[in-house]
Amino acid sequence: MPGAPRPPGRHRVGRFMMQVLWPAFLMAVVAEGIFFSLIDPRELGIVGARLADSREAAYTLGFFVFWLLFACASGITYVLSHGIGDPPDAGRDEES
Repeated sequence: MPGAPRPPGRHRVGRFMMQVLWPAFLMAVVAEGIFFSLIDPRELGIVGARLADSREAAYTLGFFVFWLLFACASGITYVLSHGIGDPPDAGRDEES
């Protein structure tokens, strides 16, 4: 049926978020836990200036940096495995 809504799993944004951003989020949690259990955030410095005045700010900044790095890696994997076009089954009608 041409006007019927597609199932939620077939939306490109939903698929992207499920396959790229969610694993990147989980790995950022793990990486931040390991990184900041070994290094005190107050000892980190960028270009001679302190990274953050509080530990919480350093934890937050570190989490988003890790999430960005893992999202880039997951995004590259997604593009290499799926391509940038439509998914292969997007044009087929489901048989009932």
